[in-house]
Amino acid sequence: MLVKSQVKYIQSLSQKKLRDETQLFIAEGPKIINEFLRSTPGRLHQLYATATWLKANDELVRTIPGDRIIAIDEKELESISTLSTPNEVVAILRQPERQRSIELKDTVTLMLDSIQDPGNLGTIIRCADWF
Repeated sequence: MLVKSQVKYIQSLSQKKLRDETQLFIAEGPKIINEFLRSTPGRLHQLYATATWLKANDELVRTIPGDRIIAIDEKELESISTLSTPNEVVAILRQPERQRSIELKDTVTLMLDSIQDPGNLGTIIRCADWF
C-alpha cells in the first residue's frame, strides 16, 4: 500500500523542475513500460503495477529486482497516474545521461529543435542528404 508521501512524490515528478533535479521521469502504460524494460532495464528506479499486469508479464518481472516492484490496486494507480484513464502500470525511470559537449570539427552537422511534424523531419533529412 502506498503512503501519502509516496503518492505526492510520484505526482510531483510531473513538474519539470523536480524531474531535472532528481534525473527521474514517469512513464505510464503497458506498451511503453514493456519497451523500456526490454531495452533499458538498468534505468528502472521503481515500478508500480496492478496484479493483473504483474501476472501477464511474469517473465519480464522476474528480471527486475524485487525491491523495485510495488504491487498496487486500481485506486492507488489512479492516485499516482497523470492519465485520465490509468492503465495497469506506472514506472519511475532514470533519465539518460546527456552528453555535455559535442565535437563538431570537420563534420557536417544538422541540428534541429522543436520539430512538430514527423513528415517535416523526413523532408529535412532528404534535403540534407541531397546536398
